Amino acid sequence: MKLLQKFALLLSLLGVSVVLSLGFAAWSVQTVSQEVSSAYGDLTFILEQLDRIKQTFEHALAAINNANDEGETGFVPIPLGDQIDPVLTQLEHTPGFARRAGEGTSQLLLTLVHECEVTVGQYQAATKESPDLGPGNEMRREAQARFEAMHSLIERVQAQLLRDVEISLDYGRDLRDMLLRIIVASLALSVLVALLALILVRRWVLAPIGELRQATGEIAAGNLDYRLQVRSADEFGQLSGEVNHMAEMVVAAQQRLVERERLAAIGELVRRLAHNLRNPLAGIRGLAELTLDELPSGSELSENQSRIVKAVDRFEKWLADLLRSTTPMSVHPESIRSAELCASLEASHAPLAQARKITLQIDGAALPETLHVDPAQIEHALVALISNAIEATPEGGTVRLFARVDSAAGSSPVIEIRVEDSGPGVPPEVVSRIFIPHFTTKREGTGIGLAVAHNVIASHGGRIRVERSSDLGGAAFIVTLPAGAGE
Repeated sequence: MKLLQKFALLLSLLGVSVVLSLGFAAWSVQTVSQEVSSAYGDLTFILEQLDRIKQTFEHALAAINNANDEGETGFVPIPLGDQIDPVLTQLEHTPGFARRAGEGTSQLLLTLVHECEVTVGQYQAATKESPDLGPGNEMRREAQARFEAMHSLIERVQAQLLRDVEISLDYGRDLRDMLLRIIVASLALSVLVALLALILVRRWVLAPIGELRQATGEIAAGNLDYRLQVRSADEFGQLSGEVNHMAEMVVAAQQRLVERERLAAIGELVRRLAHNLRNPLAGIRGLAELTLDELPSGSELSENQSRIVKAVDRFEKWLADLLRSTTPMSVHPESIRSAELCASLEASHAPLAQARKITLQIDGAALPETLHVDPAQIEHALVALISNAIEATPEGGTVRLFARVDSAAGSSPVIEIRVEDSGPGVPPEVVSRIFIPHFTTKREGTGIGLAVAHNVIASHGGRIRVERSSDLGGAAFIVTLPAGAGE
């Protein structure tokens, strides 16, 4: 995950936590407000309407009874229908009335109010016609009884509603506590997200920066073997990999510089040595040839002089190889046929292999038809590898060269040439030095052949490495050349 994506995710978590906290707070305020306003609004309205009904009937009965007790004439009835009917209609259309008073109780209360309205209305009408109805009058007693029954039921409903108020208050307190817990939990979540952000920033940014600073300090101090551990695939992980690659490149550059300086020093020494040796060698060879020409045919000294000439020639060849191994190489690629190269290699090594009773196998069928290389140098490198393999293989063994084009997925195709043998192989402790000039494990070796092969392959942009052959059990020298070497 990229660093930008990580911070985007982190900011999203912070934003979500803040939005949740604000949302819970707003929801809690809205919920408490709705619950309280709904509960108290309905209860207050219902209680007011019930008090209005009681007061209306109380005033009406008091006016009627006073008129009857004092024998007043011209009594004016109170318009109960105009005052009571709108109240009853409002109560019937109030959803909380039936729910809070109970379905049966609310219907009974409405019925009693209506009956009381009718009875008191009849009592008013009788009083208007004859305002002398005493306390013993049956209509007066019935109206009083209806009113008391209605009044008693209203009192009970009001008491129940007041209990509902207390329950609503308890519920409100419980709701408030619950909302407080939710708000505290949301705030705790925000704090946890903030702590998580701090931890992640420390892990994603501060720790990698500290490791990079330590790595640059170690590399600057000369510890080029120091490597960073790549812990992620983000920008810091990529930067760590680049720092490691930089350190490897610096090490490789230093090694190349040291090798170049060493080869330059050796080359200068070798050139001086070759210059000082070639003149005497030329004189010895010339004198041997002159003496050989002057000797009569069949002389025993002729063989000795011929041996001197051959020995000088071998020494000249050794000096040329020595100079080649310590001199920067320039390549001159040209197109050559792969089959001709393989045939030349087999022809030049077959006598030696037969003399040592070694099976020589050269298979270049998988190579491209033509190769674009420096013919002389590539042949010289492969000759050195095959000769080294034959010398390391005991009698009855096998030396094999085969080639192929490696087109592994995700990488550029390369030409791979493997030279394997059934000898003892290369000891692991000398693998890192096997291509260094003048390093050899052979008693009579010069350490030139493999160094020249390495130089040739590197000059062609390729690589050479050594490992153990899985088939033959001995050494396996693997040469890889760019696919551009084949046409």
